[in-house]
Amino acid sequence: MSKQHSNKRTTFGLDGALSGIEARQKASAIHDHQCGDGSNDHLASIYDNQDDQFAAVVPFIKQGLEQGEQCLYVADENTTEEVRDALREGGIDVEAAQDSGALSIHTKADTYLRTGEFKPETMVEFWEETLAEARDREGYEGVRATAEMTWALEEDTGLDQLVRYEALLNTIYEGDDYVVLCQYNRDRFSTDVLSDVIRSHPLVVYDGTVCQNFYYQPPDEFFDTDHPPLDVDRTVEGLLRHAETQRELTERDRFQSELYEITSEPERSFDEKLQALFDLGCERFDLDLGGMARIDPQLDLFEVEYVSDSHDHLQPGAKVSLSETYCRVLTDGGNPIGLTAPAEEGFEGTLAYEEFGVRSYLGTRLRVEHGLDRSFFFVSHDSRSASFSEAERMFLKSMGQWVQQELERREYEQRLEESNERLEQFAYATSHDLQEPLRMVSSYLQLLESQYTDDLDADAEEFIEFAVDGADRMREMIGGLLEYSRIETEGESFESVDLDALIDEVLADLQLRIKETDADVTVEDLPHVKGDANQLRQLLQNLIDNAIEYSDDEPPRVMISAGRAGKMWRISVRDEGIGISPDDQERIFEVFERLHARNDHEGTGIGLALCERIVERHGGKIWVDSEPGVGSTFSLTLSTADT
Repeated sequence: MSKQHSNKRTTFGLDGALSGIEARQKASAIHDHQCGDGSNDHLASIYDNQDDQFAAVVPFIKQGLEQGEQCLYVADENTTEEVRDALREGGIDVEAAQDSGALSIHTKADTYLRTGEFKPETMVEFWEETLAEARDREGYEGVRATAEMTWALEEDTGLDQLVRYEALLNTIYEGDDYVVLCQYNRDRFSTDVLSDVIRSHPLVVYDGTVCQNFYYQPPDEFFDTDHPPLDVDRTVEGLLRHAETQRELTERDRFQSELYEITSEPERSFDEKLQALFDLGCERFDLDLGGMARIDPQLDLFEVEYVSDSHDHLQPGAKVSLSETYCRVLTDGGNPIGLTAPAEEGFEGTLAYEEFGVRSYLGTRLRVEHGLDRSFFFVSHDSRSASFSEAERMFLKSMGQWVQQELERREYEQRLEESNERLEQFAYATSHDLQEPLRMVSSYLQLLESQYTDDLDADAEEFIEFAVDGADRMREMIGGLLEYSRIETEGESFESVDLDALIDEVLADLQLRIKETDADVTVEDLPHVKGDANQLRQLLQNLIDNAIEYSDDEPPRVMISAGRAGKMWRISVRDEGIGISPDDQERIFEVFERLHARNDHEGTGIGLALCERIVERHGGKIWVDSEPGVGSTFSLTLSTADT
């Protein structure tokens, strides 16, 4: 059978059952790597009840039979018939396997007590004979055996003999594909015996899992007079290592959890989160101060941006030469650098060492797109005896990655804000400069019409009317564009808004429009939301007016309702009008986009674009569900008043 490698834990269950010999081979490579010697052909199954017992043993036997191995079962706690029933329930054709000689089921009288008493050496001979017989069998692929060990409790068997026997089994399988699984009922054997059993087995099966046993002691060591069976020093050392590993893992998980909580808290500002990260890092690394500085190697620049606490020299805004700091060693790759003996690293004589008094340093470089790079660091005036661990460096890198993403996001938002301000200035200047020439064109056309009425024929008067109308529409469009550009910059601060009261004001403003069209507007109870009352009034007025405008020949019917959408409110304005084609439902929110001729429906084509801009400013989204000839429902989401 081929040798393979695997993980340290391998499931021993009915689902994808592990071959016992394959398990031995896989675990053996681990054990050899870990301990350097000893066989892994010997497993101990410790079980709590019969279900757990057979859950491990039946797949062990089944897969052995499927792989052409000769399998033996020694029954004692269970009758041989109970064993057969369990194997049958596990999908094994017991009769066929026994007839072919591939499976044999024995009792303690056939095996452990066949000479009338138990002798470890006699049982070792029995297993060696079994192995020799299996080799003579055609198609031999290996031997596996499993035995219920409860017989040892009922007979005159010394426990020292039992443990010696279990230890000796480890010596007979070298070079052969042979594996034994010894079964121990946890309720029947004392803790002292089970402790010795565990020590004498390289692999332990418990709760459906095969575990590599770091407490295992090879036979020569287990029974050496210089190494008593319960080697206290070795046991305590193993326990201490295990406890220290668990402590480190627990601490690592705690800090990682706190890092996630800090960075994911929506109510904290960036500065508050950064301070919390500095405090967390100082605790994690056992250092005094956290900080961040702008750095530029080409300009030899180091400018302090943030520090977690007061410091005589490291203060926000302070500038020194980068070459005078420990941050000069940071690389472009962003891998954290730790210094615990800066004088030995060539920093003696620098400002950081002589004047700032820094004796321990851990830092990383943050690459910020479209901005200066940053040094994210932690320092202490005290020397550190141990170097920074890989886990500490990776934790700093995790913190730095979040800070880098936030810096890039803030840089992007600042650039976008500056761009929007320039666009607004351009829109204002353009609208102001264009409004005056358009007014002049309209005025002179009207003056021409009034003073030369007798000289103009019908066509000329019509041409003048078209020109004046075009100039007026152009002025309206420029005004709408200016209004669109000022949604962000000229909006009011957000506050709690009663939409019920607000909709009453909107309907009052639209009273004449509603009366002229004989529209029927019904309103359900509406919630309080968080927003800019003036912009929300404009939003609702545009949607209601739009619903009235695009009604069919029948009097308009408009329904306004509200419902929850997760943590937000969904506001809907539904009509029974002409509807919108699916191909057009996205482009109606674009600026100056019109679906109908001006003669059919008036407007500048900017109303829905304004609605979308207002909703986006409020952190929500707007969409339409519509079917031509049936009607449209415009829905939008707004934050609740308590967020």
